[in-house]
Amino acid sequence: MKRQKLLVLLMLLAVVLSACAPAATPTPTPRPQPTTPPPTAQPTTPPPTAVPTEVLDPISQIDPSGQEVLFWHVSTQIHEEVLLELIEEFNSTNEWSITVVPEYGGYYGDLMTKNLAAISAGTPPDLSIAYANQAAAYAEAGAIEPLDDYVNSAKYGLSADDILDIYPAFLQTDRNPYFDNKMLSFPPSRSMEVMFYNIDWLNELGYDEPPETWEQFKGMCIAATDAEAGTAGYALSVSASTFAGWIWSRGGELLSPDAETAIFNSPEGVEALTFLKELIDGGYAYQIAERYGDQTDFANKKALFTFGSTAGLPYYAQAIQDENTGEPKFNWSVAPFPHSCPDPVVDIYGPSICVFKSTPEKQLASWLFIRWFTQAEPNVKWAKVANYFPIRESAAQSAEMQAYMSENPNYQKAFGFLQWGKGEPVVPAYQTMRGFIDDATTAVVTGQATPQEALDFAVEESNTVLAE
Repeated sequence: MKRQKLLVLLMLLAVVLSACAPAATPTPTPRPQPTTPPPTAQPTTPPPTAVPTEVLDPISQIDPSGQEVLFWHVSTQIHEEVLLELIEEFNSTNEWSITVVPEYGGYYGDLMTKNLAAISAGTPPDLSIAYANQAAAYAEAGAIEPLDDYVNSAKYGLSADDILDIYPAFLQTDRNPYFDNKMLSFPPSRSMEVMFYNIDWLNELGYDEPPETWEQFKGMCIAATDAEAGTAGYALSVSASTFAGWIWSRGGELLSPDAETAIFNSPEGVEALTFLKELIDGGYAYQIAERYGDQTDFANKKALFTFGSTAGLPYYAQAIQDENTGEPKFNWSVAPFPHSCPDPVVDIYGPSICVFKSTPEKQLASWLFIRWFTQAEPNVKWAKVANYFPIRESAAQSAEMQAYMSENPNYQKAFGFLQWGKGEPVVPAYQTMRGFIDDATTAVVTGQATPQEALDFAVEESNTVLAE
């Protein structure tokens, strides 16, 4: 009897287990199934995403689709025309249906004032043109979204090849030591401060090459000066960027290594303004009376030398062009600053684009426009119209840009000076410091102060704003 009960229980248990278990696979010899595929097994189709969502960086998990972002810029005339064309191309082709809305915000100083007012009101644009030191001022107000995480994003960032393609010096100028070396803005292009000179006039004076030293520069200025003919060696346009070139070319600096103290009242700074004062007092140089007066006087052969941005090359070419023949009235070119240090130094600068804090989606949409705008093809289009240098080697080596360089030999020549490039300070106070430097230069030129007095005062004022 007990044996019969036991058999019944065993039979019931078998029925229950068979009901809960998966159906057996009909094979000739049943065997346990492996819990993982054998080493040689390969999936027949790729997984839905190359990187599982849970291991993606935070930026890569954001969806920017359908975002509209406001872009404040400084461009006018032909520059604005091409900029709007590029923005329209991005708006109509980007895969996320992002819309960039461009709006003219005024020239650089006016735009900075407008941005600071908008930040104070809590209504900044989504992205804006800004020099690196201006972006630092916005960051100081807590309004800037650093771009490092976007650059490094697995899904939306730049590849290793992209990074190698961009000239390192250009990227570095947008990293700010005041903010943990973070990238507060991104460069679409760059220009540089150079010396313009009249080749034919130099040859007439007996010189075969432009000056390499400041003493040679002075000698050529003296030779070019003729009071009766109304000519002089150098037409001065006061600029902090030009002063930067003067002091660097003598081995000096604007700020201390920790970027916390202004030091441009150094012997090199005093020497630079003393040298300028001697040229002014001797009648070998003069300060221009109106904006772009140096360009006009250079074109009219009243000044042998000027200093300015390579972005002005097309305007110089236009001013020098003979209205009747269409040919240049004389041969001219550009060179690095004269220098007493072993190698030349050229001031590399230019506007970047910064992204303001808003929403994750708008910030990413803004970055994606910047990423597209700085790709090789749009970068070439923008560099040509702005006469800035492209930021990518692939853009510089493209057939279109090589043809542009061939057509514009002075642009091509200046591009070769990049090896000696150096950037001005990116500290938040530098925009204000530039005004102090300009005032010091003007005070010396007009005889209101000695070089040492003017620079001491400018440094004292600069250190006050640096401390603040």
